[in-house]
Amino acid sequence: MSGQGPVAIVTGGARRLGAQICMALAREGYRVAVHHNSSQLEALALVEGIENESGPGRAVAFQADITDMDSRAALVEQVAGRFGRLDLLVNNASKYSKTPPEEMTMDDLMKYHKIHVEAPTHLALLTRKLLAQGGPGRIINILDIFADFPRKGFLPYSASKAGLKAITKQLALELAPDILVNGVAPGAILPPEGGLEEEAMARIVDRIPLGRFGQAVDIAQAVTFLAGSRYITGQVITVDGGRSINI
Repeated sequence: MSGQGPVAIVTGGARRLGAQICMALAREGYRVAVHHNSSQLEALALVEGIENESGPGRAVAFQADITDMDSRAALVEQVAGRFGRLDLLVNNASKYSKTPPEEMTMDDLMKYHKIHVEAPTHLALLTRKLLAQGGPGRIINILDIFADFPRKGFLPYSASKAGLKAITKQLALELAPDILVNGVAPGAILPPEGGLEEEAMARIVDRIPLGRFGQAVDIAQAVTFLAGSRYITGQVITVDGGRSINI
């Protein structure tokens, strides 16, 4: 089985949403390139878990700093050399933290831009020939509902996610019909890594029509749906329990 099946790259695939996406794709028959930057132990543990469940060769960990142009190119070269093909690119790697304007620097703005705008665009262009070979290839960008709504204190994050949404639509136009490009926009799925106070959690849930946080599997299901679709491009699926209709 190690030499069969389509191939997917998932950036930021070692942890949180990325790990769930990797597992879901492996269950759908994909061989998964689990990208990580510094989360090597988590990536290797995920690979082991996927192989135990789906069989040998179903996942391989690849390290790369996707804020660096040469590192991005090396990542694509290594994946192509290992698997010989590519069918799906999931741009999931992300940075999230509060950045009040009075504390923000231009370096902050550029850090978010590199992760959410520059890296996904460059990776799409680096992989376009590989993705088109099996036709049609797929690119799925992980966005955020706050790409559409200003959120106080999160200027670099929200602005860069808005940029990624625009790029999703532009690439869908530029790369058609050989590659389908779509996005998934999560709402409240996982609390921030530092956690949230109970009162803050309650305020968020109070604004969600379905009355609860989502789960990482909800995002993974949207990704696998788009990965299997043959007539959807330039679209964003919002997975937020209705949060965006109650902003």
